Amino acid sequence: EMNNMINALANYTLREIDRASRDEFERETFYKANTISATPTRFLELVAAAILAWVLPGQMSMLCFLAIAPSIIGNLFGTAWLRKRVATPPVGRIWPAMTVYLIPLIVMFVGIAHNAYAPDSTSYLLGAGAGVTAAIIFTPFLRRRQHQRDQARLDSELDD
Repeated sequence: EMNNMINALANYTLREIDRASRDEFERETFYKANTISATPTRFLELVAAAILAWVLPGQMSMLCFLAIAPSIIGNLFGTAWLRKRVATPPVGRIWPAMTVYLIPLIVMFVGIAHNAYAPDSTSYLLGAGAGVTAAIIFTPFLRRRQHQRDQARLDSELDD
């Protein structure tokens, strides 16, 4: 079962941090360092994906998505583990800071359009642009809704 696999991975990871730390301060600092490393890692994966989108020929340029797949899958694991314990945070990232992520994302989609869909890449770019725009518009609403559902589920589990 997927939950057992996620819990096993989480337990292993947390035990490793516990094993490596000598006290609560070190443990907390290790957790913070792991959290801090996530932001530049995700950004650099997008940069790598953008580069691959431009250097891989033709349809192979879509393989650039493999550069961001590990973070997406890892984030899904972490979110699944989190939601068993607390409600999904209702607030996302700060949007002006997130625009920095849009730069390599746009470069990546334009690279795919140029290499995989040239000379008629307009429909691909319109679709990608619509998808990104929809994600930007709907993500805050979906996060708040998910938080409410998670909180209701956790509250009902406490009542049982």
